[in-house]
Amino acid sequence: METVNLNNCYGCGKDNPTGLRLNVSHIGDKSHIEFEVKPRYCGYPGVMHGGVAAILFDEAMFHAIAKSGIEAVTASMSIEYISPAFEGHVLVCEGEIEKRDGRKIDVIATLTDAASGKLIAKARGRFVEVDLEKVLDVIPGEKHDPL
Repeated sequence: METVNLNNCYGCGKDNPTGLRLNVSHIGDKSHIEFEVKPRYCGYPGVMHGGVAAILFDEAMFHAIAKSGIEAVTASMSIEYISPAFEGHVLVCEGEIEKRDGRKIDVIATLTDAASGKLIAKARGRFVEVDLEKVLDVIPGEKHDPL
């Protein structure tokens, strides 16, 4: 996989001034993200907004796939919210490939409270392997520069 510039990605981009700027690492075949719930990420007072969990899951699942050198995009994702994530807590989101069938890649992920180990939510996603040159080719013959 040719390296794609993700510096402006809303989830993991280091140059996106309004993004989450997530630090993604890997433990074995799992992607690993640690995330502190700050007030700006809350919906109800003191409780993280579910949409933020969706971003964490999408990033964790994407990076589990990208580690293998596969270029893929999210086709679908389902989330089961189990417990609230509270302001001030650090969360751990991990994703791993469950199975692959041709271009279809099924990924699973969990979101837990780092201190207590309590399961906050779990997700399943289906990603589809793509040719990024074709996806990013907005104008025929010209490559789209996301920056």
